[in-house]
Amino acid sequence: MLRIFYCVLLPFLLPFLIYGIRIRSFHFIEEKYPFKILTIIGLILVFIFLFFFCISDRSPADSIYTLPKFEDGKIIPAHMSLKNDKND
Repeated sequence: MLRIFYCVLLPFLLPFLIYGIRIRSFHFIEEKYPFKILTIIGLILVFIFLFFFCISDRSPADSIYTLPKFEDGKIIPAHMSLKNDKND
């Protein structure tokens, strides 16, 4: 849920927040709210964030997911390991 917030909602709402802060701080009175432009900028930011996190989360194609384990009184976190790796 947190990932959805910072990867989708936050980048989309960021232009609206910046615009609202700018309007309040400078006391501008604009008759037309640039809803279309802010929406387009928000969508572009969402695509940039999703692309960045999608690329950074990639693991090699020949890797397998290892579940978290409880061994010798310690929790071993989940991780990605290669199929050829005999340690897991």
